Amino acid sequence: MFEILEKLILAGVGFASLTKEKAEKIVDALIAKGEVKAKDKKAILNRLLKHTQKLDKDLENKMRQVSLNVVKNSQKQIDALNKKLAQLNKSMSSSKKSDKKKKN
Repeated sequence: MFEILEKLILAGVGFASLTKEKAEKIVDALIAKGEVKAKDKKAILNRLLKHTQKLDKDLENKMRQVSLNVVKNSQKQIDALNKKLAQLNKSMSSSKKSDKKKKN
């Protein structure tokens, strides 16, 4: 389970670097079309990258929160199963004792 979460976080990091490359291509295309001035490229890329970093940080925080919830819920399920097992063991012990009394 933790491997999946790790892969998702790493994918988020990869997504951020991929976004940088795509952002550069998009800005270059806008410059080629004359919609953006070449002198503004650095400022636009910095804004885009800052926004991407924020999104990446948000994704990481959400993934961390999800993983904590999964662990917490899993522990609740384990506790519930342990409680049921204890009840079953107690029930079986009581049943064995009553069987012995009936035989005597």
